[in-house]
Amino acid sequence: MLNKKNVLMAFGGIALLNFVFGIVMLVRGHHEPVDPRIEHEQLAISKIADAHYLFFTPGSHADLAAKRPDLVSAANERAFAQAAQMPEVFRRLDHERQFEAVLLSGDPTTYKPLLKHLGESPDFVLTWLDNETVIFRRFGAPEWKEEDLNAAAAEFQGENKARFLSGAATRLIAIGQYQMARRALDGAEPDGKELPEYWTALSLYDGEVARWPEALDAVNHALSLQDDYIPAMTTKAQILFGAKRFDEALAISDQVVEAHPDDPSMLFLHAMISHEAHSYDREIAALTHLIDLAEAQGQSTTGYRVYLGQAYAESGDAMNSLTQFKQVVEARDASPEQRKFAQDCLDKINTKLTGG
Repeated sequence: MLNKKNVLMAFGGIALLNFVFGIVMLVRGHHEPVDPRIEHEQLAISKIADAHYLFFTPGSHADLAAKRPDLVSAANERAFAQAAQMPEVFRRLDHERQFEAVLLSGDPTTYKPLLKHLGESPDFVLTWLDNETVIFRRFGAPEWKEEDLNAAAAEFQGENKARFLSGAATRLIAIGQYQMARRALDGAEPDGKELPEYWTALSLYDGEVARWPEALDAVNHALSLQDDYIPAMTTKAQILFGAKRFDEALAISDQVVEAHPDDPSMLFLHAMISHEAHSYDREIAALTHLIDLAEAQGQSTTGYRVYLGQAYAESGDAMNSLTQFKQVVEARDASPEQRKFAQDCLDKINTKLTGG
């Protein structure tokens, strides 16, 4: 039987679950009106006014197309999407033409490998962080400081300030700044007690440090404020996953995917939970749909096929498993690690089929 834990290279080193998954979606209802500066990437785009060649993740496409179409027209967005998960692709693109800035937005797990790489890189520095984005610039640019976050937060009042700080806390968790994240959450608490965004971010923080009971209490409170708040549902599924309560996590993940059937991040999480719950039919369905979505958008499917090959193997379907691993070996964009792993799997399956 193939061991899924051996394939962290499937997406260039992606961590399966790092409890920074939730995008803090903004809740309206009976709350204060949401400040448009929080809803969109106005703050971040203003920080790259001098940039003419920008690396950005898919979540920034719409706002950049509206505000800086020149940056979008200069981009190879298919390669960018792959580079967010495979730092070696980022480095190849950067070698061909140096990026003046890197804008990472949306769900941090979708760019976790690149975020880790940039954080450790001597030639990039973090220059901006807010509730939606992080920005890196070339070494020598003024580095971002916690005082910058406090100054930005001071531009907002009441629940909007709590929303801003809650979203920023999730980015701080993603870059490993847990003490700063804790302080951001403390700043959000006075005006955030009735916001599911705040309680979801608090749950993410508690989950990151493996305080499962506290994390569950926080996320359950978020759901008591809004029972269909998808980031809280997703976070709860991950917390239950981290606590090895896989069947409970799968029940919630089923609801999330039903509500958002075409969201790649949620589908990938669903596949991982399904695997641990030994629900290989769900895992195969999720990964197959991810491949269909990626192909429709002209994006790489190689990483997904590494996982799908294993899912078929776990389910006892050797022929479909062989098909997936062959496609990985033959893929032009496969990394050396992916190709070697797929070839090893092919050899093992063929040996087993021939009785060798």
